[in-house]
Amino acid sequence: MKMTKNEKKNMEQNIDQAKLNYMNKRSRKILFIVFLSIALVMTAVISITMGASSVDFQTVLQVIGDVFVRNDAITDIQRDIVFKIRLPRIITAILVGMALSNAGLLMQGIFQNPLVSPYTLGVSNGAAFGASLAIIFGASFSFLNFGEFLIPVFAFGFGVLTMFLVYGVAKVASDSSSTLILAGVAIGYLFSALVSLVKYLSDVKDLPELVFWMMGSLSGVPTVGIIIMLIAITITMILMMWFAWDLNIMSAGEETAVSLGVNYKKVKMMSFGISTLLTAVAVSFTGVIGFIGLVAPHVTKMLIGNDFRYSVPGAALVGALLLLIADTIGRNIIAPTQLPVGIVTSIIGVPFFLYLIVRKRGK
Repeated sequence: MKMTKNEKKNMEQNIDQAKLNYMNKRSRKILFIVFLSIALVMTAVISITMGASSVDFQTVLQVIGDVFVRNDAITDIQRDIVFKIRLPRIITAILVGMALSNAGLLMQGIFQNPLVSPYTLGVSNGAAFGASLAIIFGASFSFLNFGEFLIPVFAFGFGVLTMFLVYGVAKVASDSSSTLILAGVAIGYLFSALVSLVKYLSDVKDLPELVFWMMGSLSGVPTVGIIIMLIAITITMILMMWFAWDLNIMSAGEETAVSLGVNYKKVKMMSFGISTLLTAVAVSFTGVIGFIGLVAPHVTKMLIGNDFRYSVPGAALVGALLLLIADTIGRNIIAPTQLPVGIVTSIIGVPFFLYLIVRKRGK
């Protein structure tokens, strides 16, 4: 059946309008990402000037300039505060925020559940058990010669072990997304109980270190740890961007994804592995930091939408920004005492989590 001139003209106009709408939406998303990048840089600059020690913005600039041109007015203490304390902590906050937020973005996209977070599958509980063994019974593992990396290695190892246990249980059962989540919750409770057992059997003098680790802290992360996190985040973000179209299609459900030629099981397992890796790497060096992986993806979707091509970098920036702000608050709200960042993120995250529950029930 032939189309009339008017029908052809209307179709062309509709196509042009659709293209224009797409380009406008794309431009807005890119602008949001640029805005978030600028906001993150500005927050980092402000954060590095805030703390118990009197190192203001001008002093920070002088310390950074001292790297290129020697400035005798700068003291060794000021150099140490900027380069050995504040700057590594800010970089750690940015990297951990990126890791947890992207892990949460993947989990919520694959499982199609807005209440899922990186810790839903029990990875943090497994890592906590590994860390508790290293902290309480560290002397018994001295033959391994891990030194200061004993806690991160044990935390990472048990976090990954949790992933295999959860996947194994789900595979034996029905290999469905709901089974995977339920297995994660159950195994998470198991490791939580084992942590309590270790606490009960431990010497009282070792308990403060374990309790502090469980609260989450960004201080004291070694340079090697920062490099490991940077490598893990870079590789996983490249993979997520590479499979962005597949992830977009998978968000519509398994049947739709399979009918459009997506290898659903392969991409699902890759996403599961990436999420576990990011969570385990972050937790192993900083302890348990909750709600970033839950809150950041939702903020990103509200600002940018569900397209993984834009939400992956967007979520990374939002997570980094949120954690950096939370850590800055924790460092300064009761200075000179520092409040563990895990406490601050929980205080911020709980109201948002309750809002999501109420909103989901309403829908």
